[in-house]
Parts: sequence; C-alpha cells; structure tokens
Amino acid sequence: MAATLLATLAVLVLPGLPAAFALRLRPTVFAAALAPLSLLPIAVSAELGRALGIPWMIGTALVLGLLLGAIVWPLGRRRGRHRHTADPDTAAPAPAPAGGVGPFFASARGRATATVGGLLVGGVFILVRQLSIMGSLDAVSQTYDNVFHLNATRHILRLQDGSAWTVGGMTQLEGQEGYYPALWHQAASLVTQLAGQDDIILASNVLMLAVAAVVWPLGLVALVRTTTSAGPLGWFLTGALAGVSALFPLALMSWGLLLPYLLSLALMPIAITSVVHLIGLAPPGRQRLSRPATLVLLASGCGAVALAHPQGVFGGLVLGVPILLWATLVRARDLALRRPRATGAFLVTAALTAVVMAGSAMLWTRARPGRGSAVWEPNASLREAIGQTGSLSPNASPTFVPMGVVVALTLLGVLLWTRSRWLLASWLVAAGFSVAARATPVGELRYLLTGPWYSDNYRVTAILAVVAIPVLAVGIDAIGGRAAAVWPVLRSLLGVVVAMLLTAAVLTMNLLSPATAVSQQDMLGHWIYDALLSDDERELLEQLPEVVPEDAIIATNAWNGSSLAYAISDREVLNTHMGFEAEPEVHLLNAELDEAHRDPEVCDAMHELGVDYALDFGPRELHGRSATYTGLNEISETGAAEVVLQVGESRLLRMLPCEGTDGSMIE
Repeated sequence: MAATLLATLAVLVLPGLPAAFALRLRPTVFAAALAPLSLLPIAVSAELGRALGIPWMIGTALVLGLLLGAIVWPLGRRRGRHRHTADPDTAAPAPAPAGGVGPFFASARGRATATVGGLLVGGVFILVRQLSIMGSLDAVSQTYDNVFHLNATRHILRLQDGSAWTVGGMTQLEGQEGYYPALWHQAASLVTQLAGQDDIILASNVLMLAVAAVVWPLGLVALVRTTTSAGPLGWFLTGALAGVSALFPLALMSWGLLLPYLLSLALMPIAITSVVHLIGLAPPGRQRLSRPATLVLLASGCGAVALAHPQGVFGGLVLGVPILLWATLVRARDLALRRPRATGAFLVTAALTAVVMAGSAMLWTRARPGRGSAVWEPNASLREAIGQTGSLSPNASPTFVPMGVVVALTLLGVLLWTRSRWLLASWLVAAGFSVAARATPVGELRYLLTGPWYSDNYRVTAILAVVAIPVLAVGIDAIGGRAAAVWPVLRSLLGVVVAMLLTAAVLTMNLLSPATAVSQQDMLGHWIYDALLSDDERELLEQLPEVVPEDAIIATNAWNGSSLAYAISDREVLNTHMGFEAEPEVHLLNAELDEAHRDPEVCDAMHELGVDYALDFGPRELHGRSATYTGLNEISETGAAEVVLQVGESRLLRMLPCEGTDGSMIE
C-alpha cells in the first residue's frame, strides 16, 4: 500500500515539478498545477516512446518535464516584473477592519491554515465516503468499463508501449489500431510499474482516490483563491465542500466506471482558472498569474483535460464560453463608460469570444459521437430536473429542498456582494445542460445538447460541480462578510466556530439527504455486489500464475469477469473486453470451444490461436446477461478440457488433445 501511494504521488508530481518551479507559482497554484504539468509530459512521452522505440517508463516523462521546465524558466523570471492595476469589475473589496482573528488569517500562517484545513476536511470526506462504498482499497469495481480500464493498463505493461493507439488497438484487429484517450491508463500503468507490486487493481484504486481527494479539491481552491475576491473562509469552504455533492467526484467513481472522464473533470478547475486569468477577470494582487504562467497553465490544463477524455473538451466549452461572453459584456460596459484602454480590451475580448464560439459550434457538430451512441434516456420531468439540479442532487435522485435553499442563497450572495459574477454565467449554462440531460425527451434536441456525452446523464450532470462548489464557497464567504459587518463579534474566535459549524451542517445535511441515500444505494451496487467478479473467481485468478505458463492463452468471457485474468493474472486472454473486433476463429471458439474434441474445425482454430486453457465462471453475466459465449458454459462437462484448478464453482481448465481437419491429433 505504501509503495503504491508513493508511486501515485511520484506520477502526479515529479514530471511537473521543474515547470512549476520555473514558473515561480504561488503555493496554492503550484500544488494544483502539478498534476496537469505532470500528466501532459506523460501523454507526450507515450507517443514519443512509440515513435522512437523507447520502452514505457516514467524516465521519459521526467526528461520531458525537465525540458519543459528549462523552456519556461526565462518566462518565470519575468513574474516579479508584472504589476497589475485594479479592474473595476474584479477589484477586491476593501479589507475588513482589523481586530479579532483578522490579523491571524491575514498572515501567511493564517492563510495556509484556512487553505490546508479546507483541503484536509474535503479530502478526508471524499476518501471516507468512497471507501465506505468500495468496501476495501483493493475492491474490484463490478462495472462494464472497468474490464477495459484494468486490461488496458495491463496491455501497456505487457507491450511496454503506452501510446493511445496501443490502448485503442487492444480490442481491434491487428493493424487496425485506433485512438483511445489513454492518459488514465498511462498514469495507472506507471503507478503499477513504480510500485513494483504488479497489482493493477490497487494501483488503479489509489490513483482514483488521489485524483478525487487531492487533485480535485486543490484545483477548486486554486480557482477560488486566484480568480475571486473570497477570503480565508471562502478558501476553506472550497476545499471542505469539494465532495458535498455526489454529482462529482463520487458518482463517476461508481457509474461506468468512468475513470478517464473522472480525471478529465478533476483537472478542469485549473483550465478554467487559466481562462479567467487570460481574459482579465481575475482580481489584482499577488495571487494573479503572470501572462506567461497563464499561457503555460492554459496549454497544460486544457491539454491534459482533452487527453484524459475528449468529452472534457465539451465540458470545458459549457463552462468556459459563458465566461468569455460575460467578459465581453464587461468590456462593452467599460467602453460605454469610456474607461481608459476600454476600446482595445473590448476588441480583443470580443474577437477571442467570437473565434472560440465559432470553433465550438464546429466542434460540437462534427466531433461528437454518432447518434447511435446517444442511448441514454431522460429520467425526470422538467420540474423534477430543475429541482434536482438546483439542489445539486445526483442523477436519478430526488430534490433536496434544504440544499436547494443553500444554493439559492449562495447564488444571491455572489450576485449582490461579489465581483465574481462570471461564476453565475458559467453556473447557469452548466445547470441548463444538467436539466436538459435529465428531462429532454429523446430526439434531435436531446442529441444536439447532450450527444457529445452519449446523452449520459451522469456525465453531463457532473459538469455542474466544477462551478457549483466555487459558487457555494464564494457565496457563503460573501454572506459571512456582510454578517461580520453587521455583527463585529463574528470577527472574533466565535466567527471561526460559526464557520466550522456551518461547514459541518452543510456536509451533514447533504450526507443525510434523501438524494444521498438513493445515490449511495446506486453506487454500492457498482462495488460490493459480485455481478462481475465474485470472491471465489478473484481468488482463482490470483492463483493462475502458479499454474498457467507465461506464454499460454486462456479462453475467457469478458461478460462474466474471467477476462480480468489479463489484468490480475498477467496471462493473455482470448477476449479482453465485451466489445471487440476479432478474427472469425475467435468467434468460433467463443461459440463452440466446448466441441473442440468433436469438431475438427474448432480444434484447428484452437491450435491456430494457441489457446491452451479456458476459464469457466458459469453462465451468469453482468447486466443480467447469461451465457453469451456458449463455448465456455459447459466446457467443464463436455470432455474437451480437464479441470486443473477450482475455487468454489469457478474453474480453470486445460484443453485436451483433439483431432484436426487433417486427421492428426493436436496437443
């Protein structure tokens, strides 16, 4: 466990350290930027390694990270020369009167206490909730996508090639490799490799929890700290409330299992942070990013989001385009008021917004999946969808009115008492997409709005969390500031106590809500039940290396979990996932392997493909299916193979000699 945790930290931190140091980032942004600055070199090193024949290892990413650091080093040296003038729309409010705990939180130690304290509360909250759902750190997600993700990680390690085309080729015919967003699998394979334990399940779970409980809250805090005028209360609340809604990240750690998309959205806050700085909506001060740092973080953040999952690009458009439109309106107002340099700022912002919107429209219609992939249907009425969205209820769960009231008050607080109203523009559009995903009937409109995400409600509704958490934190911070102005006693230690109680109340309220109860039951079903892999079946797979030679091929059924022999046992399997392209011989064996001793054509196919063993996990399969691969369902009884290892009802069989079409016996 310790080795895997250290390996995870190494993968998420070490490649990005040189660039983060070179840019001379402030501590919060420094920490939040490490993941995208590390993951981008990892993705590039995978393709570089494939092109140059370099074996897959973290060393290549470290070299690229050093190179990136050297390139941006001169840019970082200019950071101290930047001076920012106040922007009327983003200027920070006047500081609160001194006294009470104010001086402490104005100090470096106080700011660090608020920031780190919130991160700890939020991170622990997410960890505890997710581990209670999983049951254990090495649990196997009982989901369709998990078979692909675990086996794709093994595929990288076996071939020593981390390319996205290598991952995409795992389920394709030889020579027909296609692109598959592989940043998650690249990172998970490096964690497995560095840990030296060859436990892909543990590596994947630890990486997942690190992304959810560390990368995600850090990005949110960096977003609020550098792009809004929120104070220590806002910073604390941002981290502490990072997991307040199961919308994200909890839902995506169960549904699917959508690990690449989880990674993409967890990196989104740093991309949004860069956008806000780029268009000049961030408040002035020491936390504002320099222009070079903004451009580097924009490239690395957006690049990592896109490489983790292309659907993250569409999510970025949902969140980012409204911010650009808001900035254009702000510059237009400045122009109308004849403020200095307003003309140039308006023209630049308007041009950038127009270009992005035109590109977005083209991308939206041309890069989305085909309509046949948009299979998910609405599951709420329009009224229910609005209530669920307004109360941050996850997909297919009831509206929780008290949380809706909190959200409404914080939206009002942001509107009335902050200069961060661009948050509202982003929130409204993301909320609109959430409502559309939940309630829009199947048809052209639904496909237009939600088609880029297969119309999957879980994927679309999760986007709202990226901006909803900052709205909660900034809104409560604004309301708290107004309250302290009316009741100065709140500037004392009493105010800190009230803030802690308020945070606990919001977390507890949401934890005990009907929406959480419904979503919790749904998430449990994806982890603790044995729909895919039972304890006996996993135990058998863990024993396979003691029985099956390294060069053997095992006939398996991905639908009943036996294909996880590839990931767990490091043995080649006939079928790595439920959806695949294969030679006719593979399909023949899937259907009739149990007839190998009677059918010479089946015998020939078995010999040609080199199948030596078969796994019989019975007819029960994921999603209520049964006996998809009929050639494996009765192989234990037909005489085509003999049992060599059995745990409970799960069996490993060795194929027996059979007679081929030429009349000879094949062993």
